[in-house]
Amino acid sequence: NIMKKTTDFINKSIKQNEPIEIVQMIANITTDIIVQALFGIETDCFEKKSLFNTFVRKMFDTKTSTKVVISFVAPKLNDLFKINIFEKDVTEFFKNVIKDEIEYREKNKINKKDFLDAMINLMKTNENSNNKKKYFPDKTRVPEYGIKTVLAQALVLIGGAGVSTVPMSFFLYEAALHQEVQDKCREEIMAVVKETWTDIRPEDVSKLTYLDMAIKETLRKHSPFIVLMRKCTKRYQFRDSKLTIDPDTLILVPVRNIQLDPNNYPDPGSFIPERFSDENKTSIDAGAYLPWGLGPRTCLGKNFARLEMFLVISRLLRNYKFTMSSKTEVPVKISKYTTVVTPDPGIWLNVEPINQS
Repeated sequence: NIMKKTTDFINKSIKQNEPIEIVQMIANITTDIIVQALFGIETDCFEKKSLFNTFVRKMFDTKTSTKVVISFVAPKLNDLFKINIFEKDVTEFFKNVIKDEIEYREKNKINKKDFLDAMINLMKTNENSNNKKKYFPDKTRVPEYGIKTVLAQALVLIGGAGVSTVPMSFFLYEAALHQEVQDKCREEIMAVVKETWTDIRPEDVSKLTYLDMAIKETLRKHSPFIVLMRKCTKRYQFRDSKLTIDPDTLILVPVRNIQLDPNNYPDPGSFIPERFSDENKTSIDAGAYLPWGLGPRTCLGKNFARLEMFLVISRLLRNYKFTMSSKTEVPVKISKYTTVVTPDPGIWLNVEPINQS
């Protein structure tokens, strides 16, 4: 249903001979995917007056981004003024969505085996504990599960899933600029489709080796995050230097700079998927490729986002050809006012249907 709504939207734009603003289109898709995965409900994201769209956009606006930075850089200030990362109307909207869905499931005895069901089971377990306080082995309290806890987890997951909008949008941007890459990805996708006689499935992803390289190169050149924020956990002395980092020091890892450094990637401004071929990828230092982070704090949603990118991109390239619209400024400008890399004002592409014969 998600891709059916997407193709209907694209086909309407083609009939009207209008370019498509790709970032918003991909945001509609990713929002629909994560909301269905979490709550088992469909959204109205492709409608102009979509409430889901309105509130998901507010989760990434300048005001929210500013509060995210404050929470990392000056957490005491955050606590002093009791700053909530998300605006009240955002939290109220999603809280009502959760409450309504829980009531509907309980009334109709529905079990969808998704995130919300898992949280409902935790809430029931908590209710049956007779208010007895529980502790982890390290003596810290086990959290109590209620609507607020479910809401907090859901907002984090929705926010995280929204980040996958960036690489998918930039993939199509680069594919429009480099038709030879787009054609090669499409040929690979069609070869797998002809072999299986169905759309690309999760088990087919490993066969899409060139698409994998192109996605990795997109994440290198257009990482969703400009920096990663980490806190030092123990004293660290740099080798061959007097520089020492003390515990609790906030560290900003400049992901974008690292991945565009010519010392790490020759000709870093060029889009070259072959950097990640089997022959070449062994020469890439692990610390020079950080779109998902690195180590124990690697993005928890990495596998979900990666699979999402493969399935959505393969469906789009199978059915449509993307070319650059004159409305898009090349190179595309990036907003200075958000924590997630955001094209400003957007990316418009011309779209043509592919002859399936």
